[in-house]
Amino acid sequence: MAEITICYCFNVTKADIEKRLAEGKSLDEIRADTGLGWGCGGCARMAEKLWGENGDPNDPSFYFNAVETDNSGTGVESDAD
Repeated sequence: MAEITICYCFNVTKADIEKRLAEGKSLDEIRADTGLGWGCGGCARMAEKLWGENGDPNDPSFYFNAVETDNSGTGVESDAD
């Protein structure tokens, strides 16, 4: 299985982040060690969404770029708020 690159500026992978988290490092420590989020900043929001304080590393919207739909198969976004 191919590695998923999270930060292209500093070549930080999902596996690298999750390994460091398993070693007990915080997301802030990982940022400081790897540069995650310090280049163009494009990965910062994604990293927070997946591994931040209220993050969910299994969030399918990250992996599939999914939008919430009305489940009718039309692809129309729902008004669920």
